[in-house]
Amino acid sequence: MSPTKNRKIFFTISAVLVIASILLMIFKGFNMGIDFTGGNLYQFDLGKTITSEIEDQIEALVAEKAGTTDVSVQATAGTQVIVKTPEMTNETSDAIIEAIKSQFSIGQENVMNNEKVNGTVSGRLIGDALKAVLIAVVLMLLYITFRFDFQSGTSAVLALAHDVIIMLGFMSLFGVAINSPFIAAVLTIVGYSINATIVVFDRVRENGRLMHKATANEIADDAIRHSYTRAINSSLTTLFTIGALYVMGVTSIREFALPIVVGIVIGTYSSLFIAGPFWAWWKGLSAKKPVATKKK
Repeated sequence: MSPTKNRKIFFTISAVLVIASILLMIFKGFNMGIDFTGGNLYQFDLGKTITSEIEDQIEALVAEKAGTTDVSVQATAGTQVIVKTPEMTNETSDAIIEAIKSQFSIGQENVMNNEKVNGTVSGRLIGDALKAVLIAVVLMLLYITFRFDFQSGTSAVLALAHDVIIMLGFMSLFGVAINSPFIAAVLTIVGYSINATIVVFDRVRENGRLMHKATANEIADDAIRHSYTRAINSSLTTLFTIGALYVMGVTSIREFALPIVVGIVIGTYSSLFIAGPFWAWWKGLSAKKPVATKKK
């Protein structure tokens, strides 16, 4: 199957997904986590190494007492663990502390912290994340334009925006909590997605030097065909690792792993079936002659 000849199908699928994602973000919104809305923070010293099984026990116990599954459990250095919940009444907060003390046979001296935290950090965190993404996108556009051409740079950035929007739509649809790990996952996806796209455009540039009489469609199709196996294998290898983290990890790990899983799948699709075909379409509009690309 030729990606360029079938680009209308791929573009239509992507357009539907992007529009649906935007509508979800507007009308359904996001499940903003504790890092953004505030809540209660507890810190305990259990007197022993914190394993994933212990984290699961704490998460289940706190969720039962708090009446919510929006619980974050994070082991720190040594024998301490930090637990975050939405804002609780004093009675519920006391019940959580007593349940942890009873479950792990610790005393009041092992309760290192118990305080209410606010979500004022959210504005700064979101602002910093947006700045980081914007700076990264601008630098990527400049680099790819310099290394390949302007059409390649624009196509890569378009595919990147496509990936992030659809991933955000999935997070809105499934109500995944938006916390600090999610911001890290978005930045990870940005880097991973652009890397896969550059592999395709590197082949496009190579073909432009070798296939002197070829059309833009032929150059793009050949580049995608030769990049297909590498892209799929790289994505599957990463998915196996991230998938294992999602299945075996605690809530905070899952909040980081799930967006990456979705981002890798969408990123692989856009690198192969959106970026290249869009570049070929744009080149076809600007010239009906063999494509000349920059030499190294």
